[in-house]
Amino acid sequence: MRLAQQIAAHGVAPLPAWPIWVLLYGFPIVWAMGLGQFMPTILAFVMIVLMLMRRSIISLGPQWMWGALIVWCMLCVLALDSSSQFLGWALRFINIFNVGIYSLYYMNARERISVNSLLGGLFTVWATVIVLGFVGMIIPEARLTTPMSFLLPGSLTRNELVKDYVLPPMAEVQLPWGAPEPYIRPSAPFPYANSWGLAYTFLTPIMFAILARTKKWSTRIVLGLLIPVSLVPAIATSNRGMFIGLGVSILYVIVRQAFRGSWAGAIAGIVVLGSASFFLWVSGAAAQIMGRQEYSDSTGGRAALYEATWNATLKSPFIGYGTSKMNNAIGVSMGTQGYLWALMFCFGLVGLALFLVFIVSSVISTWNVMSTAGLWLQSLPVVAISVFVFYSFDIMQLSALILSITALLRSKVYGEGL
Repeated sequence: MRLAQQIAAHGVAPLPAWPIWVLLYGFPIVWAMGLGQFMPTILAFVMIVLMLMRRSIISLGPQWMWGALIVWCMLCVLALDSSSQFLGWALRFINIFNVGIYSLYYMNARERISVNSLLGGLFTVWATVIVLGFVGMIIPEARLTTPMSFLLPGSLTRNELVKDYVLPPMAEVQLPWGAPEPYIRPSAPFPYANSWGLAYTFLTPIMFAILARTKKWSTRIVLGLLIPVSLVPAIATSNRGMFIGLGVSILYVIVRQAFRGSWAGAIAGIVVLGSASFFLWVSGAAAQIMGRQEYSDSTGGRAALYEATWNATLKSPFIGYGTSKMNNAIGVSMGTQGYLWALMFCFGLVGLALFLVFIVSSVISTWNVMSTAGLWLQSLPVVAISVFVFYSFDIMQLSALILSITALLRSKVYGEGL
């Protein structure tokens, strides 16, 4: 609180809220326009200009660690073999850079961006993910034609990655060899079903935080209905890691509540976890998810890729390789199929260590959270460690993680009730 009083004494002008609002509340519109890969970076640079104009900016310990990660990733450009690899490095670096700016901006924008309004923006992202998940189940073969697709030349839109962003698919339709019927896995507003699953993993605990924080019965009723309904597209994605991450989040809150002596909260968490597990078993969803593995050896394939990635990293352990590289023997690029491997391979063991130090320092710095809502947000860095072995973190997933951590840090400084 003393730091907060010192900051208030400077009388600096407040930062406007609209850049964060465009990022979160505007997420469905930005996606529908095909700007999902462009607008986050534009907003980050707008935030930089606004903060430079304000001049007086504060940051806390974990944010400095993320800043160190940004600097290290910039140094890793030296590992690139050719200019053609620069785009691969830039795509990974820019997400790390952008979320660092979002964190710094939110930390310094408390006059205009409250905790509740931030959580409302993250609810908008979650609701968009759920609605489009249902759309993907209904019209899986469809693609959205965005305004951006008309502006880019055909040579770019023929690239599969660019195509998936400006002509986004509604779902991944997969027919592994021997499977009796295709697996329809919702992916919109992301190119891949695994990205959908990771977004759901990070955003759903935030919905529980809103439930714990709100005093409005209308909000409780809406979320009380939407969260169970959201399981329908979630199950359709067949993401095992998604349910592992959600289980880790719930268990973390249960254990923390129990150690605090808040048995009512711990019992409520046990009921939620038990009910969800029972539903997955009785509905046949668990069997459906595990059944896909009979026709797709994703676990075995990843194990071979991870071993190759580790062995290659040991040959360049400090600055890595800057970007992913194809392993011809396996047929998949090293530095993919999980954020741990991307950090390790692209930015070396130092890059991975900086990320882990950031996560650990975030949990330690916010350990004495005041509320159940705070515990749900604090579970996210723990969840990140449980799933980053097999999930890649894109801009919105990283934004949900970093902004939640920053909300806890800011609440610690200003006493905002988390």
